[in-house]
Amino acid sequence: MAKRTYVLPDDTATKFEQIVLAGERSKIVATLIQDWMAEKRRQELREAVIEGCREMTEVYRDMAAEWNPVDEEAWRAH
Repeated sequence: MAKRTYVLPDDTATKFEQIVLAGERSKIVATLIQDWMAEKRRQELREAVIEGCREMTEVYRDMAAEWNPVDEEAWRAH
């Protein structure tokens, strides 16, 4: 465990202290920070996947063109 000091707006700190019991505050703050970091990581991964797909668009298009005759033949035979 590490003790840190952060500055919060007075009204935020006051409301938080009114809602959360003294013995639970660190746990709640830790959970909120972990959830925020996990969401941030998911967003970064989502953006990386989208960017990767954009970069691969031409490759996917070329592959689809290569397989198009096979697909058409399969549909005709079916």
